Amino acid sequence: MTKSGWLLWILAVFLGLGPAWAQPKQVRVVAAADLQYALADVAKAFEAKNPDIRVLLSFGSSGKFYTQLTQGLEADLYFSAEKIYPERLEKEGLAEPGTRKPYATGRMVIWLDRRLGLNPNPEALKDPRITRLAIANPVHAPYGRAAVTLLEHYGLLRRRADAQVPGLSKPFSTLSWEEIPWERLTRGVEAYWDITPLRQGKPNFELVYGENISQTAQLALTATQAGILALSLAVHESLSRPGVYWLAPLESHLTLEQDYVILKGRRRPEVLAFYTFVGSPEARAIFKRYGFLLPGE
Repeated sequence: MTKSGWLLWILAVFLGLGPAWAQPKQVRVVAAADLQYALADVAKAFEAKNPDIRVLLSFGSSGKFYTQLTQGLEADLYFSAEKIYPERLEKEGLAEPGTRKPYATGRMVIWLDRRLGLNPNPEALKDPRITRLAIANPVHAPYGRAAVTLLEHYGLLRRRADAQVPGLSKPFSTLSWEEIPWERLTRGVEAYWDITPLRQGKPNFELVYGENISQTAQLALTATQAGILALSLAVHESLSRPGVYWLAPLESHLTLEQDYVILKGRRRPEVLAFYTFVGSPEARAIFKRYGFLLPGE
């Protein structure tokens, strides 16, 4: 601590302000689960430069956090895995105007347990040993939506002609990926897509849903031996040691353009400091290390 810092500390203690003065300022962040490792490293780098500020991170489903924020969840910053949710908060007057910014584009992988001895790719999912496949719930998790579109792109799911989704102006089978009303698909993927290509030659097959992409990764590790996951999680040693993965081309699935935003009434100096740091070269290098594509690159 500098000499002036010590003098301030002694003065605060003398005036009885010690405990309050010593409390670090806090920035409360709710973030998509694909940021579990990357944003933790960004926060750590930020705190090293700003020891008087603590970044409190909570990770989960982007869609569920959006709903909770509209219901009054206390947070300063929101990082989504799909830009539609920050856009909605902005339109609904729940975000600070002009603060919505892109921070990354997410990448998808097909991850397989190394013990299967398979080369990871879409065709490998037809192997008779893969009888369960973990994906995030597409109703509220953007990575789940991207997983469904990836499987459809490679012919492993087919739209059902008899799929019933109330309120559509044209048949479900003709909708683009962006037009699919994901939040209304509450009956499970099989009610809308035929999964015969994944079931063929197997005594049974099922999709296993995670509440968010982090929980989906845990399911792949512990229960299914196969999953469609975020690259940002697959590169971490907890998944890269026991597994192998195949990186999906961007054009093979729903694009995961990811935005963040300051929530309404939270434009405090410490919040602005972390918000700005996220766009710094140091933070961008961290995001890149976890496989994210960056704005402007």
